[in-house]
Amino acid sequence: LSIREEAPDFKIAKFDLAFGFNERVAPNGELLGIQGQVEYSFDLFDESTVRSLASRFVRLLGQAVQAPQARLYDLEILSAEEKYLLLEELNATSQPVADATAAEIFEAQVTRTPEAVAVVQGSRSLTYAELNEQANQLAHYLVAKGIDAESLVGIALDRSPEMVTAILATWKAGAAYLPLDPEYPRARLEHMLADSSPAVVLTTANLQPQLPPNKTVEFIALDSAQIQTTLAQAPSHNPAQPVLPQHPAYVIYTSGSTGVPKGVVVTHAGIPSLAHSHAQRLAITPDSRVLQFASLNFDASFWELLMALSAGACLVLLEEERSGIPLQEVLQRQKVTHATLTPSVLATLDEHADSGPANLIVVGEKCPGDLLARWSPGRRIVNAYGPTEITVCATMSQPVSGAAPPPIGFPVINTRVYVLDHNLQLVPVGATGELYIAGAGLARGYLNRPGLSADRFVADPYAAMPGSRMYRTGDVVRWLNDGGLEFIGRADEQVKVRGFRIELGEIEAALRSLPEVVEAAVVVRDDRHGRQIVAYVVAKEQADIEAPVLRRKLSERLPAHMLPAVVVSLEQLPLTASGKVDRKTLSKRPLEERTAEQLAYPQTELEQSIAAIWKELLGRESVGVHQNFFDLGGHSLLLAQVHARLQKLLRAPLPMVKLFEHPTIAALAAHLDPDAHVAKQRASNARKTGSPEIAIIGM
Repeated sequence: LSIREEAPDFKIAKFDLAFGFNERVAPNGELLGIQGQVEYSFDLFDESTVRSLASRFVRLLGQAVQAPQARLYDLEILSAEEKYLLLEELNATSQPVADATAAEIFEAQVTRTPEAVAVVQGSRSLTYAELNEQANQLAHYLVAKGIDAESLVGIALDRSPEMVTAILATWKAGAAYLPLDPEYPRARLEHMLADSSPAVVLTTANLQPQLPPNKTVEFIALDSAQIQTTLAQAPSHNPAQPVLPQHPAYVIYTSGSTGVPKGVVVTHAGIPSLAHSHAQRLAITPDSRVLQFASLNFDASFWELLMALSAGACLVLLEEERSGIPLQEVLQRQKVTHATLTPSVLATLDEHADSGPANLIVVGEKCPGDLLARWSPGRRIVNAYGPTEITVCATMSQPVSGAAPPPIGFPVINTRVYVLDHNLQLVPVGATGELYIAGAGLARGYLNRPGLSADRFVADPYAAMPGSRMYRTGDVVRWLNDGGLEFIGRADEQVKVRGFRIELGEIEAALRSLPEVVEAAVVVRDDRHGRQIVAYVVAKEQADIEAPVLRRKLSERLPAHMLPAVVVSLEQLPLTASGKVDRKTLSKRPLEERTAEQLAYPQTELEQSIAAIWKELLGRESVGVHQNFFDLGGHSLLLAQVHARLQKLLRAPLPMVKLFEHPTIAALAAHLDPDAHVAKQRASNARKTGSPEIAIIGM
């Protein structure tokens, strides 16, 4: 093996990296072998990288000569040292932790700090002792109803101390909790209830009518007078329920590629390791104040709850869904020290605010470098990664800064990660492969889906213990030279949008089920505000495709985070040479074809004020009074900022729902000032006379 280093001014290499070979011949003409030569660009490669590549190639050739009958993918390109690095050094995460359940971890903290504040929401607060007592009373009530290990308890509650109490009570009774969002489409809730068969559903009198009835499920309104009386008389000591680490702690439903959501069953086994990782990586102390921001339907909510209640810290509950200025005010008023946010939410906040969390954990999406550069000065920022099929988190970065997208970091305590090719072979540092995860936090599998569980949770060929499994994530990553992992993208059509994991196939299946749609394709497009879902549809013959109508119909089947922000009607979907949908071509198409009526300029002072807010937040030079906010790339987080700014402008309360009901400037202005009919009149005149107020803007 020989590597020749050429001086930069000796010659210009024809290629960035080139292998050359020639025969070595003795003076007597005898063939001595083959000599290899590598030329490389100093700007792109260093010597150690090139030597590694050459060594692997020689190793591959040597094995091929020794075993010419072997299959190519059975040949080993890694050295023993490289395999040791990938399997042992980079996965040196083993630490002893107690075999404790989530309830036992909380109860131990109650013993240590009974008078410390555990939960706060606005002016309400509960100490650890008070929260434990209320959870115990509800737990005893559940046990009396036959709830125990392997039972499921549905929770359909608003974000509140009662929600936290219900989760803890479920664990204390030995069961697992199942989040049921009353805002989800009725059909989705019906499927979740039928598929999971929870023993009971804990809710309130005002939320229960939003839940679909189910003859096999008992719905319990916790705020009813009868239940309140019963709970007040229940014992307040810790129940002695037999619960093991392998019993389920929660079941969370995620998007399914076949159009049917699937429930992920997560056990208690990985919870102690996650709590230790919080303490070691995120500087959590009893003085910390942890924001509870994520929806209960997103496993980051469990991450937030455990982060606070396992360390004696205070869990700060939002009073309602917020982002932008309202969220900033909560962070400052409640003196939050730790917040876990998606990059899309973080982008709605002001990094120059007088105060804010000193510790930020970004999750759910790839974090842009410019966002990190804005927020990292003076703060600890950690990038965390983990699919729902792991106990929330698989890897965490060291504190990151700078203007480059941060890595997803290193495996957390008692977790192993592998970067493998399609034959489950280890790939070298720097090469891309699919990420597989193993360890204590691995989920049991998918509820009532043994076939899908077997497909995604596969045998771990690198585990010391026989029978161990690993999860195939579908995420493409690579090891960096410093030992961290870099996220590259997806190996399938699964995406993450504002922290929610979404199967695009589920949206496509919902679109195809509509009577006016014959074919559909869905892609995700990125802009400076984050990601948005774009649907391309082909209408059935003589059917009229209207984006607002399609979105309204989809809302009956899909939750809000899965609704397309933009719907584009096409005569046919573009195809590749192999006959598949050409998604790259779709991703490059212009998103809007704007009509003269849509582009009518704002006229009244109120319309102009609304337009100014839209233009700034949407990053557009112009907007028409009849253009739909969501068709322009808006989403619920941006709408929350519009809402906050309008309330300041109007100096009056404005229900958030009104912005959803009136998604155009003209409609919203007419609602806010019903005596002004300028917008309606102008649109009518435009159709009749071609008013000069209308401007056509070329794409």
